[in-house]
Amino acid sequence: MQKAPGYVIISLVFFILIGVGFAYSYFFYPNDQPIECVVKAYTGHDCPTCGFSRAFSYYTHLQFHEGQSYNALSWNVFLFFLFQFLFRGIVVISYIIRGRSFNTIIIKSDLLISISFFLLAFLPIILNYLNHGK
Repeated sequence: MQKAPGYVIISLVFFILIGVGFAYSYFFYPNDQPIECVVKAYTGHDCPTCGFSRAFSYYTHLQFHEGQSYNALSWNVFLFFLFQFLFRGIVVISYIIRGRSFNTIIIKSDLLISISFFLLAFLPIILNYLNHGK
């Protein structure tokens, strides 16, 4: 098998990091989150992502309605990370099975799709932040 190209290594790193995030969300139940919101602790006000950790905990326990009650913006972000986790896993597994690099078209398509999904997931949060910052 040839040396893994950068695309596969980056996919593996993201797969591991997102997997750790999902494991954290699963094992720390919504009311047992050990990390407090830094913005809320510093300013005393909720930020646009307040409640994401608790919402993700509910989502990983398949309690979707409860998760959305903490922060309605969390659902799209959760779906983005779920898609990335699954897709990065597919990239790594298919490289291990095939032992070949991915062609440029697949890498560019992945980049375009990932950026589009990122914008769909995070743009409402950014706009919410900008609107509340005024």
